[in-house]
Amino acid sequence: SWAAATPACSTRRSNDAGTASAPASFDLRVLQAGVAAAQLSGALMEVFERTLRYANDRNQFGRPIGKFQAIQHQLAVISEHVFAARMAAQIGCRATGIVPDRLRVAVAKARTGEAALEVASLSHSIHGAIGFTAEFDLQLFTRRLHAWRQAGGSEAYWQDVLGEALLDARGTLALDLIRTTTDVA
Repeated sequence: SWAAATPACSTRRSNDAGTASAPASFDLRVLQAGVAAAQLSGALMEVFERTLRYANDRNQFGRPIGKFQAIQHQLAVISEHVFAARMAAQIGCRATGIVPDRLRVAVAKARTGEAALEVASLSHSIHGAIGFTAEFDLQLFTRRLHAWRQAGGSEAYWQDVLGEALLDARGTLALDLIRTTTDVA
């Protein structure tokens, strides 16, 4: 089972008076995935900002390439992914204790992982060959995006977690599960 294959930790909680209370156990994979989602979110924003700046600075045919409709469309798609991933990461990292809620993290990690793949691809498409060179820093961020996609579990793993939660909540609509998990009205 998943629980048997996942490392868990036990720590002592303290109550309001500062004295130790019952031990709290948590799943390290959830914590790792939450951290990875936050890292992905920040790196996605950096890749977007660098790509936008490059599109506005790079001139071709006498004007910035960011003025061409095809590039504008790619930048719009990148923007959608970056800001959706950012919101998912913020929801996923919200916690009342040490470790955020497993389903919130599942949403965050799945969404940021999906965004990483698309944003890396589109940003390199806009940059062309220069984006892959050692002299240009874009490749540093996109390599991290690809590595962090797998940290704490891939998006497919976390989508399975969400699917299992929906199946376990028999008779509950997917939208209702999302609302209760994310506090979205």
